[in-house]
Amino acid sequence: MAVLQFGDLRFDADLVAFDKDGTLVDFESMWGRLAVVWVERLVASTGNKELERDLYSSLGYDPQHRRTKPQSPLAIATTGQLRAIAAGTLYRHGISWPQAEEHTVRAFDTSSLLPLADLIRPTGDVLGILERLQDAGVRVAIVTTDHRAETEETLRLMAIAHLVDHTVCGDDGLLSKPAPDMLLAACEQSNVAPIRTAVVGDTVADLLMAQRAGAGFKAAVLTGAGDPAQLKAHADVILSSVDAIAVEQQP
Repeated sequence: MAVLQFGDLRFDADLVAFDKDGTLVDFESMWGRLAVVWVERLVASTGNKELERDLYSSLGYDPQHRRTKPQSPLAIATTGQLRAIAAGTLYRHGISWPQAEEHTVRAFDTSSLLPLADLIRPTGDVLGILERLQDAGVRVAIVTTDHRAETEETLRLMAIAHLVDHTVCGDDGLLSKPAPDMLLAACEQSNVAPIRTAVVGDTVADLLMAQRAGAGFKAAVLTGAGDPAQLKAHADVILSSVDAIAVEQQP
């Protein structure tokens, strides 16, 4: 039996469900850099410099401060939704829908320009905390709006895939955060009741998902795109990072 210490609070969990980007992976190192590349490529391919400001605004990224806006599409939406938002922005600027989709698909294909391995920066000792959870018999799930292929590759590159029991992803056909569906699926796959589950995330959407699913504990981390004041209103505890999670073995 193990009791988990989340900062100053303790919770006896059978499952910890982590968000991925902003929680286990530095958010701006990945998504901030991607947003800049997407916008630059869309502006270049269309030859329309006026698109730049509107694209950043629509996606929810502040290029001046290099910061994702809390509660924005970039902070919460799936990759497919972000692509649709970008295409819609092009359409509003007079580009036909078929051309807008074509431009966006090409711009979002950044694998040769920005390999996933170059975008991943752990937010802390992710490997260590997952190993300690596994040793204590606590199951681990990843609940993310990112697509499954990219999620599984990220876990492999971080050398933590073997420590994750289940993943629920943005293209699995479930209602996305803040709906409870993704967390409920993780709990069902893990055979753990939501009340015995701790959720760790960096956005209000993560915390609302946990609340609506009936999760027993909600921890917010400050390594992502969330606003601390907004997070505080929905979390049981605010942590600087996942490094503030400790595992206490019980006799």
